[in-house]
Amino acid sequence: MPELWPEWMKSAFDSRFFERALEAFNLEEINELAQHQQQLTNELKLQLTTDQYRQIFQWEENINCRCTIEKEWLYFAGLKDGLSLCKHLLNNSQD
Repeated sequence: MPELWPEWMKSAFDSRFFERALEAFNLEEINELAQHQQQLTNELKLQLTTDQYRQIFQWEENINCRCTIEKEWLYFAGLKDGLSLCKHLLNNSQD
């Protein structure tokens, strides 16, 4: 099956993604949340047994994975809707 995108385009998208991810990582709001999360993590490690902490960690990982999949699905659904709308508008503007 032929590739949908040329290799250079994949690299370009990857590079852009990493640029934007770095920008997001450096947002003040993200920084504050990361610090608060680290504080909560340290408190949990002190208050919970190893098994309880492991279970909480797995629970959090599951939630993060689920949310990521949901957001990725919504992102691509939005892209598809946007491209369909653009295609429709371009086709109708030629009439």
